[in-house]
Amino acid sequence: MRRFLVIAALVLLSAVCITSLFANGGKEQKGPTTLAISIRTLSSPYQVMYKDGAEAYSKIVGLPLDVLTTEANSAKGLTDIKAEIARTGGNVAFYVDPNDAVDAVSIAKAMESAGVYWVSWWSKPADVKVWDYPHWISHVSFDGYAAAVFTATELLKTFKTPGQGMLIALQGRLGDTPNGERFQGLQKVLADNPGVQLVEWQSAEWDRTKAYNQTRAMLVAHPDVDGVWTANDDMAMGAIQALKEVGLAGKVLVVGCDGIPEIFDAIKGGLAAASVLNDGKYQAQLGLAMSLAATQGKLNVASLPHKYRMFEIPAVNVSRENVDQVVHDYIQNTPTYDLSNFFSRWSMEMK
Repeated sequence: MRRFLVIAALVLLSAVCITSLFANGGKEQKGPTTLAISIRTLSSPYQVMYKDGAEAYSKIVGLPLDVLTTEANSAKGLTDIKAEIARTGGNVAFYVDPNDAVDAVSIAKAMESAGVYWVSWWSKPADVKVWDYPHWISHVSFDGYAAAVFTATELLKTFKTPGQGMLIALQGRLGDTPNGERFQGLQKVLADNPGVQLVEWQSAEWDRTKAYNQTRAMLVAHPDVDGVWTANDDMAMGAIQALKEVGLAGKVLVVGCDGIPEIFDAIKGGLAAASVLNDGKYQAQLGLAMSLAATQGKLNVASLPHKYRMFEIPAVNVSRENVDQVVHDYIQNTPTYDLSNFFSRWSMEMK
């Protein structure tokens, strides 16, 4: 009889443990939640802003942080995310900047099967809806179309005859959502300024060295261009180096997007006309704060309206008029962000 009671007690205890396990998304939470970010690289100053923001947030909340980099390899990115989930037993809150838009679906499936909450930024397929994945809290982006309209408009002002001349352009990775939005913005400005001709464009895949090589080649074919439009600041810096080598730096200006420190120096030095600051520090902190809140049961994801599941926030336009103030506020200092309202900077719903 005593042996029967012991066996019965063990069975009951096992049942309680299993019930508790599945009530918590199929994993047992032990110890502090790990914060994790998955980004492309730490060789880009813009991507480093993600890391800086995430590190600052991890100190604020007193939780460990892991920084994963894809190095532009989608398979590596997914493998590292799965390894992080396994290492932490699923007790992890993620912020992810997918390497390519199509990667978002594979990442979503991996997160969903492990019950891990996450926030993505920038790239996902347009027809994929976040609310189809209960643990995919939100997909957020800056308005790339508006950014390009601003930078292209500022660039055309610097032509020998404003609004008249020839332009070359550098796109980023052609599969990336922000690249597509930014190039559409450029096309809008060109349509409004028929006196400007886009004589050639190339994809430099967000890479500075590729941008340098592509710009050198385009300048050989088009030595009389009036400006160089680029989809991000790293490529803009590569283009500036190419212009320097042919004696056109400062005569032919460049624009970019993201807001790395070097582009601000270039604007102040008369080598670039404009950029747009996408605050990577805020991006990482917002993504991690939302994911952590959901993991801790403080954010009910299912109750969020669709407009908060896929949305955009405004960036900071930077020109020669305000560059010094932007550098002071965002580069020399790190703003103290109010993360008590995740949607305080909401500007529009993504369709």
